[in-house]
This record gives sequence, C-alpha cells and structure tokens, in this order.
Amino acid sequence: MLAMMKQDAANTKSISGVLTTMAGALALLAATPAFAWTQAEIDAAIATLDTPEARLCPESNGSKLELPYEIKDINGDAIDEIIVHQQASGAAGCFGHAGSEISLLISDGKGGWTDAFGFPGSDLAFHPRTDSDWPDVEILGPGFCFPVWRHHQGSYGIWRTCEDGKLVYAEGLRDNAVPSGVAGGGAKAKPASHSGSNGIGTLSAVEVIDVASLDGIPYDHNGSIMVVDGAKGVIVYDHPKSSIAGTVKRGTVLFRGKPWDMNNPDGALIDGVAHTFKKGCDATEYPVRGRYHVMYGMSQFTLEGAAPIRSKTNCDITGHSMTSGNAKLKFDIAWD
Repeated sequence: MLAMMKQDAANTKSISGVLTTMAGALALLAATPAFAWTQAEIDAAIATLDTPEARLCPESNGSKLELPYEIKDINGDAIDEIIVHQQASGAAGCFGHAGSEISLLISDGKGGWTDAFGFPGSDLAFHPRTDSDWPDVEILGPGFCFPVWRHHQGSYGIWRTCEDGKLVYAEGLRDNAVPSGVAGGGAKAKPASHSGSNGIGTLSAVEVIDVASLDGIPYDHNGSIMVVDGAKGVIVYDHPKSSIAGTVKRGTVLFRGKPWDMNNPDGALIDGVAHTFKKGCDATEYPVRGRYHVMYGMSQFTLEGAAPIRSKTNCDITGHSMTSGNAKLKFDIAWD
C-alpha cells in the first residue's frame, strides 16, 4: 500500500511537471512575435553600415565605430525594423552636433535592407497616421525644431523641414520631398473650402486629427481643454466641454495657420484661420491674428478676427461681426 501511494505521488509530480513545462512553452509561443529576425540576420543587416568610410573618422581619432541597435516593428506588420545609432564614444565630433548618425533599416523582403535615413540625429520619434500604417518620423537632435519624414510611394521622404526655426513644408525646398497635400497624421492637408448657398463667407469640412500626433501645451478655451502646437501651427480640442461635446469631438481643429516658435524670446505672431461649428454643418472659416510671447504672454493669449454669424435656420453665414463671442478667442494656460 505504501509503495502504491509513493508511486501515485511520483506520477502526480511527473504530470505536474509536464503541465508546467507545457504552460511555459505556450507562454513562450504567445510572447514570440509573428516574425523575428535571427541574430545572424540582424548582424548581417547592421554589417551593411560597418563600412570603411564609416570607420575612417573614429579610427583616425583613436576611437572605434559603435553600432548599438534597437528592434522595433514601426508599422505593425509583424516584421521588425532595425534602428541603428552610428557613434564613437571617443570621437563624438565625427557625427556632428547630434553625436551620432541614425539609420532605420527596412527589409526589402528579399534578404536586403534599405536605410531610410542614415544622417546625423540623436533619436527617432514616431507619430501614427490615420491613412497609413507607416508613421511619420521626427528626426530628433540639438535645438528646438526637428524635421519630419513621411512614408510615401514606398519609401520615406522629407515632408516638413526647419526654416528659421520653424517647421515648413519641404515641397519646393527639397528634391524628392513628399507633397504637402499628402494627408494623414496630425498635419494632414487642410480641407477644401467653399461658399455657402447664399455666397457669403467661407465653409469647409470639419477637420479632425490625431491628438497623439501633437506635441503642444494645454490651454483652457471657454471651458474646453485645447492642445496648442506652435510647431505644427494648430490649436486642437483635446477635451471639449460637455455643452459642445455633441458638436465638437476630440481632435477637432479650431485653428490652423503658419507654424510659430513657442520658445522664441522675441515672441511670435500667430496668423491663420479659425473655425466655428454648428451641428450637422460644415465649419465656418475666418482669419484671425494674435501675439504669443514666451516671457509675458505664455500664460494667456488671444486671437481676434471678424467672426461669422450663422443663420438660425440653415448652415449659411449671414454676415460677420467684431463683437460676437467668436471674434476674440481667449486661451489661458491649463497647467496646475
């Protein structure tokens, strides 16, 4: 009897061990991505950057080329991309003010790799788009303004670049630039404008963008929390107040204009187009201007312009007023 009890205990322990092993294997399978590069494949990809030209400056300065990397699936297709930093701890000057060159290696599906960037930068910031699985990529480095690249027609190209410290569309400024009208993400092309049925004023489709793609400061505007992103030239509803939630949703663009530098100690002119909203109607458009100053006006700024007056019976604009509530848009910083 005792022998049988010992045998049952041994069998139970054995079964428990098998179940534990199976559970571990299942957990490992669940944690394994749909497709993962082997170390040999990763090494081969990185080796494409380890060239005599890349090693020349570090080695001539008594240092060594370093190629730390990160594996990241940036477009959600379960095929990893490889982010590589080319640097040299003893010869940082070889890679400009950023201290490194940054590459994004993308598989061509045939055993080869394409380097989407391969120029000075300290890091990459990815901004999701609504019309593409490929995110916009911001090339970070020293300073306050960083260029943005966009995936278009099979490859990344410069989309927005810095000019006098401000982001502007690269179209016309750079060869092979992605056209400014290519939609998606937080800075898609402005909707086409049109006149109302009575021919007065200007209307356009309500523009909604991804708030997560913005990098701005929170402000209160009439009880709604807004994101003010000067680098992109937009003011967007983040948390609309309850009384307008049925008409205005998160991400709705209140203002779009020329990008401005929110860190410029000399201040900046805000110049662009604001909108008013009516449920079931296109948004109105009207020009507004204001002054933003980081020293004395950061906590508050206003935009002013002749605001449209809506018809009470339809979507038309019946006139404009400099005394209506929408003629002076006030923004108070929302930081605690």
